[in-house]
Amino acid sequence: MILWSGLLSPYSAKVRIACNEKNIRYDLREVPWSRKTLWGPKPPEFLAISPRGQVPVLIADDGRAIADSTMIIEYLEEVCPAPSLLPDDPVERAHCRLLEDDADRAIGENITVLVREVFLKPDGVGRDTVAVADATVRLQAFFAQLERQLADRDFLFGHFSVAEAPAFITVGYASIMGVPVPSEMPRVAAWYQRTLHRPSVGKEFDAMLAAAARA
Repeated sequence: MILWSGLLSPYSAKVRIACNEKNIRYDLREVPWSRKTLWGPKPPEFLAISPRGQVPVLIADDGRAIADSTMIIEYLEEVCPAPSLLPDDPVERAHCRLLEDDADRAIGENITVLVREVFLKPDGVGRDTVAVADATVRLQAFFAQLERQLADRDFLFGHFSVAEAPAFITVGYASIMGVPVPSEMPRVAAWYQRTLHRPSVGKEFDAMLAAAARA
């Protein structure tokens, strides 16, 4: 399999972490990112197989392309079911997929604001403080959702699931850009450290931080 990825793309990280968890080997192709050019220039061979021009895209062994991180992970669950990244119970599976979607939305609607207003404007000049404040409120509501979900569990659904990576990335990126987990949410803080120390996650997050420092 071939994975078109972007090192700083949270959605690409979802797929890389899922592959790590399932011990799936793939040929990695990177779409570059920098503060100056952002996502670009994109290789023509990537644009030829990406309907949205977005990472990640997986090319299956038969040569067909699959776009969107959630759809890619669904495919990986089908072709490599063990270890499963979904709960056994059908209702819990539905809840897990919904939380994965909530985390993806938190990235798309809130983390992107912090990237635009904090990461890309480190000196604060021209920063939209209202947008940052609104994103902060929404992120803190998401943290509270995770705290409730972790009431009696080490991971969000008992074992490491498809919801873990996007939720972890949301918390990690938010914390780096000035929106840490509140002290009154100890379960989220403990879960974050537990997840960070998984080899499948830690090496990816370390690589993302190193790439951000160079960008």
